[in-house]
Formats: sequence, structure tokens, C-alpha cells
Amino acid sequence: MNAEGEAYLRWYYDTAVWKRLSYRGVRTLKNPLDMWNYQEIIAEHRIEWIVETGTRHGGSALFFADLLAARGGSGLVISVDVDHDSLQVSGHERLRLLKGDSTSAEIQAQICKLLPARRAPMFVILDSDHRKAHVLRELAAYIPLMKSGDYLVVEDTCVNGHPLRPDFGPGPMEAIEEFLGLNQDLLIADRAREDKFGCTFAPRGYYRKK
Repeated sequence: MNAEGEAYLRWYYDTAVWKRLSYRGVRTLKNPLDMWNYQEIIAEHRIEWIVETGTRHGGSALFFADLLAARGGSGLVISVDVDHDSLQVSGHERLRLLKGDSTSAEIQAQICKLLPARRAPMFVILDSDHRKAHVLRELAAYIPLMKSGDYLVVEDTCVNGHPLRPDFGPGPMEAIEEFLGLNQDLLIADRAREDKFGCTFAPRGYYRKK
């Protein structure tokens, strides 16, 4: 992000506008510029399967499910969270809600059971526990499920001073940097998509699987 993008992101975060965002009445803790990017990614890459970690209220899961329904494909949104205490959505034909640790063997088995062996392109969005160790475990768990051309976004790489919340400690940015350092041939950064609107919750967080 350039200086203007960082300034807007700080304003958007510090004024807590992101806590007052909703989609179809369901709370959605996202950057709307990222949401617009996501719907373009889904259309351009013909995405029919979405795996999201960090459901929380369910606004983004509902958004994705509506987009898949509009595309008319056969895929699903699979959204995972450790609890459903804050969940505000249910009953969408394209949405499957899983409860548990996104990196656990049980959740991985449930996801693998839902994904067909031969499937259309998939979009993976990591947005649960943002501590570095957890994000590293998610990367190790979910990237092997991806095929060439599938899309990945690691959200909230903006924390720990990039440029928000310098007191956060090692988080998603540090996790993706370490993962890429050890796995240089797995992912291709999509900087053009990341930079399109000049502001994102996921700086250096947009990738395609090689």
C-alpha cells in the first residue's frame, strides 16, 4: 500500500467502521475493498468452491454463498470456526458451517469429505486466529488441498505494524513470510490484485497456487 492507502486503512480501522459493516443484515468484519476484490476473483477464476476459516457472524460466508448461487455451479462455501456463539446466518443451500479448530484433523477430514476429487477452482481465505503459529498451521493444512490455479488470501496481514496494531506480535504477515521462505515454489503473489484499490486488510496476502 502507498501512503494514501495506509492513511485510509488507519482511518477505517481506528474509527471502527469495520465493526459496523454488514451484508444483508449480517455483521461482516471485512474491508469492503477486499470484498469487491473477492467477487472479481470468483468471477475471473471461475471459482465454485470456497473454504473460509473464521466464520464469526457469517456475513462473508453468506456473501460468498450468494455469489456461488448466482454463478449456478455445483460447489459450496465451507466455513470453519471454533464456535458458533456469534453466528447470525444458517440455512443457505450453498453454505456448510463447520465447528472446530481449523487446523484439527477432524475439521480437515470433514473438509476433504465435502470436496470432490474432481472439482472446479477453489478459493481459500484464512481469517481465524491471527497468531503466527496458528496461521502457519493453517498454511500447512490448507495449501496441500489446493490445486494449480486455486486462489489464496491470508487476511489481516496488516497487524503487527503492517501498518495496524504494532503491539499485536507476530501474526499473519510473519507466518506467510516464513512459509514462503521454506516453500518458494508453491505460491505466486498477485500484487496487481492486492494493489487494485490501494487499500487492503491483506497486504502481501493475495496468492495463486502454482
